[in-house]
Amino acid sequence: MSVIKISDLRYAFGHGETQQTVLHGITADFTQGEITIIAGPSGSGKTTLLKLVAGLRTIQEGSIEIDGQRIETAKQRELVAVRRNIGFIFQSHHLISSLSVVQNVMMPLTFDSKMTPGKARQRALDILGEVDLSDHVHKRPEQLSGGQKQRVAIARALVHQPAIILADEPTASLDGPTGREIVSHLQRLSKEFGNTIVMVTHDNRILDVADRLVTLVDGKLSDHAPTLGEDF
Repeated sequence: MSVIKISDLRYAFGHGETQQTVLHGITADFTQGEITIIAGPSGSGKTTLLKLVAGLRTIQEGSIEIDGQRIETAKQRELVAVRRNIGFIFQSHHLISSLSVVQNVMMPLTFDSKMTPGKARQRALDILGEVDLSDHVHKRPEQLSGGQKQRVAIARALVHQPAIILADEPTASLDGPTGREIVSHLQRLSKEFGNTIVMVTHDNRILDVADRLVTLVDGKLSDHAPTLGEDF
């Protein structure tokens, strides 16, 4: 079952002579419970594609459908509902330095009117346990390693139990072993909770965690799957 359907998606930055087209008619489906890695070099349009799917950029041409809801024609309340079903893991973790780990993870739950502070805190503690951070819940972000910060970001993306996880270069600032640890956590949690994960990367060391591999080069999506040894 496809939970994300993309049809003839095109996107450009700038206008007139300075216009640069970064996506050239992307069409793709992403299946429930599957981990898809979109690989490709920096500047190929991967992050732009992910932000369009997340509703963080306005669609210029083409269509994106999330669980049957067309994003480009959605009203504001419909778009909010779509975003609530998506967890986004940024390349930089974007943690709030003045908050503790557990408070950072609780943040997405503050927008849920049905969630009491006590329930939100327990949900955050539970998911932090899933990523092996139970001993760090009261620390501030500056007290954590890079890998620990990214695990907090994963916990924050998963805490509101979204069906879809979008990960933008989650290993970009991490060394090899730490990056492997991060994607292994994502792989395990996706199987446990049945999330659909779309991850963009130019890190060919983590391609083996994917159920499906595609390549985005020069704004075009290809079913050519890069190999572990292929250089971007």
